[in-house]
Amino acid sequence: MKTMKTMLLLFVSVIAITSVSTTNVFAQDFRNVPTHHSTIKSNSCFAVPTPKINLSNCKMAHTEIHFADMTGANLSKTVAKNALFYNVNLSGANLQNAVLSGGSFAYSNLSGADLRGADLRYADFYHTNLSGADLSGANTIGARFPGVDFSNARLVALDLSHTNIIGANLYNADLQNVILTNVDMRNAVFTSANLGSANLANSDITGGSFEDADLTGTNVGGLDYSGADMSCHGNPVCRIVDKDTT
Repeated sequence: MKTMKTMLLLFVSVIAITSVSTTNVFAQDFRNVPTHHSTIKSNSCFAVPTPKINLSNCKMAHTEIHFADMTGANLSKTVAKNALFYNVNLSGANLQNAVLSGGSFAYSNLSGADLRGADLRYADFYHTNLSGADLSGANTIGARFPGVDFSNARLVALDLSHTNIIGANLYNADLQNVILTNVDMRNAVFTSANLGSANLANSDITGGSFEDADLTGTNVGGLDYSGADMSCHGNPVCRIVDKDTT
């Protein structure tokens, strides 16, 4: 009897130790959980995020997705208010008319994404890749874009007033008629960008660059361009520099 009790005690101890070890490993590896372990749960959709997944018209408020590959996904007309997409690959995704207000896309890849007509109010795009993305007709009131890659993006007539695009890359971006008033865009790069008829009044481009940018008809009243490269064209504020001159 004593032997059986001893064996039973040892058996229980082994189970307890195994359980504790397993729990500890899971806690340590939580940030590296494989992409396929992420699951989208909402009141209208339940799915594992995968490339080309169709989540159009889903209601996904407050959903959290981390480190997932959703390349080419269809999220058109999706309602994802205050959702968190952290380091998610949404390159080439369809987000037309999606409601993404208050959401976060920090470190995510939305290159080539279609965001036409999307509701992006107060969304955070910290260091997001939006190169080649189309944001035509999107509502960007209160959204933040620090460190964003907007190269070759289409941002025509967007209202980006009072926002933050510090250090953003807007190389060759289409910014015609865009409103960039009272914007903190220190160290932002607008090289070769089209800013025709844009409004940059009272913004700060200190340390940034308008090299080869088109500022035809652009309002630059109150613009602080201290230390910025103003070798642009189309505006009296531009200082054309002969690059062959030493």
